[in-house]
Amino acid sequence: MKLGILVNSNKHLEDVLGLIKAASDAGHEVQVFAMYDGTLLTEEICKQAGDAAEVAYCDHSAQPRGVKDVEGATGGSQYQNAVMMHDADKVVVF
Repeated sequence: MKLGILVNSNKHLEDVLGLIKAASDAGHEVQVFAMYDGTLLTEEICKQAGDAAEVAYCDHSAQPRGVKDVEGATGGSQYQNAVMMHDADKVVVF
């Protein structure tokens, strides 16, 4: 199963990380896409989740928030969000 996690808020880091860990431990593929204020969590998600999730973020949302070149994440556009939505069996939004 593929789980998509859309992060558009910077208020739920521990919940996002807990869900990534639980899904990964259960053998599921996890994709995360961060947009709007969720881009502020991208670096910490990558640092703590490691290889448990594929992480991408919206450059357009990230730039005004000072987020750029996050190691372990793909900076892109809503295209990455659309691909995640298409590929995921389930999507959770924070």
